[in-house]
Amino acid sequence: MSMLTVQLKALSKLNLLNKKKIMVLDDWGPFDDGFEEISLTKGSEDEIKLWLADELQKKSIVRILDYVSVEELGRILFQERQNINTPASLVKLPKDFYYRALLLIDNLKLKNDLEAIEQIRKARQLINEIISIRIRKIIQLAFLGISDQTILDKLTTEEILVYRNIKYTIEHTIGDIIGYTTS
Repeated sequence: MSMLTVQLKALSKLNLLNKKKIMVLDDWGPFDDGFEEISLTKGSEDEIKLWLADELQKKSIVRILDYVSVEELGRILFQERQNINTPASLVKLPKDFYYRALLLIDNLKLKNDLEAIEQIRKARQLINEIISIRIRKIIQLAFLGISDQTILDKLTTEEILVYRNIKYTIEHTIGDIIGYTTS
């Protein structure tokens, strides 16, 4: 298993500790997660850790609110395509964008109907194309040695990790070939 794979898996686990906006569908609690006591009141909106929100959503106690929609994926793809050959033209995404996209697919799977199946197919296609375009831009940024923070702020957490790994590999591979590091 590569170091990048290990790092991405660790990020995935850390995402579970991020708080997510939820709509409370049924009273629940109190529950002590070791850090705070949580009580949820039907009809309210709240923020709770993702691991708990995910479990409570499976039991129809809450609905997670901040995931992306298929329409939003289409808008992001359109914007990324506008300047497909300009690496600095990345669309600013939330740091947990890919996890939100995964939540969209998980929510669609719960519906279990033909329309949802079509929406899952479309969402996966859009996500794959977004990733393809963005990774191409990130490789170009790393190759050019771009470290402009305003550009890097547009990247998701996973993309920052990919960028840093690619940049490190490029710098050290060139150094190994010619006998010194470029940084």
